[in-house]
Amino acid sequence: MSHLYKKFVKERVAALVAETEQIRNITVIAHIDHGKTTLTDSLIADSGLLSKEVAASARLLDYDQIEQQRGITIKASGISLLHSFNEREYLINLIDTPGHIDFSSHVTRGLRLTDGAIIVVDAIEGIMVQTETVTRQAMQEFVKPVLFINKVDRLMRERRLSPRKTAEEITRVVREFNAMLGKYLDDDLLEKWEVSFNRGSLTVGSALDKWGVDIETLKARTHGSEKKVDLGKAFIEILKEIDEIYRAEKRKELMDIFPVAPVVLNSVIRTVPNPSTAQTYRVPLFWRGDLESETGRSLLECNTKGRCVCLVGDVQPDRHATSVSAVRVFSGTLSRAELLTNVRTGKPAKSLQIGLFMSKTRVDLPTIPAGNLAFITGLKDIAVGDTLTGEGNDPVAPMSGLQYPMEPVVTYAVEPKKLSELSSIQQPIEEYVRSDPALEFEVNSETGEMLLSGAGELHVEITIEKMARTGINVTLGTPMVMLREQITKDGESRTSGGLDVSTFTVIAKLPQTDTSPESLGVIVDSEPSSNCWLIDASGKINPYGEEIEWVKEGFRTLIRNGPLKGEKMRKLLIIIKKLDLKFTAPEASWREITQPLLQASRESVLSGNPTVLEPWIRLEISAPEEHIGNLSSILAKRKGHILEINSERTLYRIDAEIPVRESFGLANEIRTSTSGWATWGARSGGFRSLKNPDIRYD
Repeated sequence: MSHLYKKFVKERVAALVAETEQIRNITVIAHIDHGKTTLTDSLIADSGLLSKEVAASARLLDYDQIEQQRGITIKASGISLLHSFNEREYLINLIDTPGHIDFSSHVTRGLRLTDGAIIVVDAIEGIMVQTETVTRQAMQEFVKPVLFINKVDRLMRERRLSPRKTAEEITRVVREFNAMLGKYLDDDLLEKWEVSFNRGSLTVGSALDKWGVDIETLKARTHGSEKKVDLGKAFIEILKEIDEIYRAEKRKELMDIFPVAPVVLNSVIRTVPNPSTAQTYRVPLFWRGDLESETGRSLLECNTKGRCVCLVGDVQPDRHATSVSAVRVFSGTLSRAELLTNVRTGKPAKSLQIGLFMSKTRVDLPTIPAGNLAFITGLKDIAVGDTLTGEGNDPVAPMSGLQYPMEPVVTYAVEPKKLSELSSIQQPIEEYVRSDPALEFEVNSETGEMLLSGAGELHVEITIEKMARTGINVTLGTPMVMLREQITKDGESRTSGGLDVSTFTVIAKLPQTDTSPESLGVIVDSEPSSNCWLIDASGKINPYGEEIEWVKEGFRTLIRNGPLKGEKMRKLLIIIKKLDLKFTAPEASWREITQPLLQASRESVLSGNPTVLEPWIRLEISAPEEHIGNLSSILAKRKGHILEINSERTLYRIDAEIPVRESFGLANEIRTSTSGWATWGARSGGFRSLKNPDIRYD
């Protein structure tokens, strides 16, 4: 396959990477098991990179061995495709993402790099909890939606609905989806982004049987008429034809009569803007620099001749090239061996290789212009969310940090399988954890215990499997839930220090959704996974001086050891308002710099009425009526709260929430107790006060 990919890129794709108007960057997102990867197979086959016969079963972008064994997507994977539309060829850079809540950080990263999203919804299950989570993420990133309603065949074959009733069910799902968009978009944008056949942003079909229907399919039956009544009649006629083909057991004919890939890709090209258009409204959302500056205009215009600016969306260790980073080129042109400066570290480095991801194959190219997704190898000390810039005279503001829907909430003690590796295994674990923002790793300074934290049981379990393949072999202890400390209101300004040491005046604040940390001053340090930031509003800290590391040490000590119970802190801004910096020697740095900052910060945090929190999970379980009583008993036993039970056609849906500490083994228990009849999804239920669980902290 790698030879095929290389030939495809060199002979066909390379000619389009500079044609910004003909580029589309998209992410495929959905609730788990709604058919993302199955659909993606057909989209890949449309470019001749996969046999249409094996599409939908090959799961080409789930190439990891663990994904193949478990049948789930655990990472984001990218590939570049070509598609002809109205006699023009388009380059489509596609990212397939996981649906499981434990891997939702991959969805966040994929959305930041792309301008549109194919949102896949199961026609039977409808809008599920993770559907809303990923859609909300997309809307927050101003990523334009394209809706594909999947598994329509199940409405006809399993539920035996008539073509008219099938059409009514599809209409209901579309209404629910648009109502969901209305929660996260203002009225003006909602009016433009609502999905429908008429707008060309809606397709329906079966990814498994590889058929699909869109507005052009309907118009072909109405001889071009776009009247609502004519399109409605045409849709029912097409569904009737499809139903008859299923009844005649000739389902394979459907992929030839109504092929799914062209209708979905046509919808993408019609609906999703090109990078030049998208960046005019997306860049101001996450870049806080001067939009009137030369770099700002280049970013807004997606100018291929401007200064190179890239955003890192993923980082994986590589034994041959240090690291492999997935990036979006927002401005300028990325060139092989170009000197790139990491805005976070201030360190310049040259890339070894650049090019395009083609599933698990990397195809090198000499240059990648703005508007494209790319890979870079060879950069050290690089992390997800970093901003990379080419050479220039002026400093460039970083892209704002990514906000993840799940925080690390489950912790395991880990130890090497071989005791002889105890002293050497810590560093490789730390290096691996840096590749996943949803992971945390620390060594308890008192006990020496190594602690690995992740978004959930499955997340940590798969992390251990993946680390083992890199030679890091550890065993897991009993899972523990991570408690957190958080202020409940803004603290008061506090000053600490003296004549012979540095004097800090700081204030602890809660982050606000409408105010970015960058707008409050210079970001000195941060922990985006828990939304904690250290901001210098005094302008006194030299980013290249040795004192900055001692300042960071004070901040990290605070957020890792909250002042109430020593638990980690979340949602915290520490703003340095005034600073009189004094220090004599590195060995005195703790007393003269770190300790005064830590003392002032703790006092300000304590004035903000901090509380200790525990994480909860929000559940949505669908099952036949006979299992509802059993499921309710399971949730009650685990100290869960049932919020609602609704009847939805032949199924009942339970909306509930439980503490994370009670969720271990829940999936197994649900599956066993219902003999596999129940399907369920989860999303973060926020944090609750240990003293008063009725108070929720999102």
